[in-house]
Amino acid sequence: MKLFKSKIYPLFIALLFLNTSNAQTIDGYYNVLKKQGQQPVTFVTKKLQKYDLIVFDDALHAAVEPFEFYTNYIRKQPHTLDYLFVEVFSITAQPLIDSFLQCEIKDTSILAGVFKKDFGLGWPYQTYLDLLLTVWEVNQHLEENHQIRVIGVDQPIYWESLHNRRDFNLFKQSLIARDYFMYNIIEKYMDGFSGTKKGFFLTNTRHAYKCIKNKDCQIYWNAGTFLHQWHPGKTYAIRFHNMILNIKSLKKNVTHGSMQGLDRLEYTWARMDNGLWDSAFARNQNLPVAIPLKNNVFGRHPYWGNHMNNVLAGQTMYDAYDAIIFLKPLEETQFSAHTKFYFTRAFKSELVHRINVMHGHNIDAFLHKNNVTSIEEYIEQLSEFVPQKQNPLIQ
Repeated sequence: MKLFKSKIYPLFIALLFLNTSNAQTIDGYYNVLKKQGQQPVTFVTKKLQKYDLIVFDDALHAAVEPFEFYTNYIRKQPHTLDYLFVEVFSITAQPLIDSFLQCEIKDTSILAGVFKKDFGLGWPYQTYLDLLLTVWEVNQHLEENHQIRVIGVDQPIYWESLHNRRDFNLFKQSLIARDYFMYNIIEKYMDGFSGTKKGFFLTNTRHAYKCIKNKDCQIYWNAGTFLHQWHPGKTYAIRFHNMILNIKSLKKNVTHGSMQGLDRLEYTWARMDNGLWDSAFARNQNLPVAIPLKNNVFGRHPYWGNHMNNVLAGQTMYDAYDAIIFLKPLEETQFSAHTKFYFTRAFKSELVHRINVMHGHNIDAFLHKNNVTSIEEYIEQLSEFVPQKQNPLIQ
């Protein structure tokens, strides 16, 4: 019995220390929330008075909550914005976006081409359509010279000039300059950040962070980094709280990888600080809150994200972002419905071409992977409406 106690006692002390340490950390996070936290719309409104451009990392393009915030902000503070820059809309979609917003009736058919002009098989998220509809509605109550413009900043893809996977791979090589391309488009519309324009840049993790460095102290350049480094004091980067990439290692010998590059990584989706951030938000009654990251325990947390496998020692979340917005518990977060309003007969024919370009070299494996017997069957499945659902990454 004495031996049993001697083994259990150190374990008990270790668990007690761990629980006490966690409690102290949660206290630190909670104190920041109470002392520095603000209602998100109020927080962003104040930041937009000081900065010209707010760079938003939605964490996940499919996430519903960032778009609920965007539409809420636009309805409450329309006079504070000149531009909404949207990462996933191509510059070739601009005439269609402008035509829709200038139309006297809310004619969504004009937008079909916007959602077709992507690097894959169409951009499906209902949240993006809802955002455009909200801007149209709000603009009806604004004078013409004060209306909000939505600007597509992504590189164009000309599918008609691509004939096989080799062509597609050559196009993908051009994306090495994608972040600079987006930066350049934004800078042009912002008049070189002369201080006369205000905007949001709606993007995600790969393009939003400020200045992350690798182990050799070299900067990982992205659109947010170009903005932060070349126009200091003009931009402010905010991440919406959600699950985050926890990268273990890089895979070797991956060919024909996806645009996102996740197939090249060994990773999991994790909660920040192993869930301690969520515990602090819960202690704060899960109230929507925005907090700056400068000089506090949130900002000093070691950097987690796309470059974890090769990052300079000491890099923190504040090196990546200026602030965090929490909107609701992760268990309540949602993924967007998939709108299919743009799936015309002509677009279905276009998708046959795109699939042959991307997968024609190995079409049998593609069909088998998707449990279909033909490209046409796959497209019919793709064209079906997908309802909104609970965030599937929550653990």
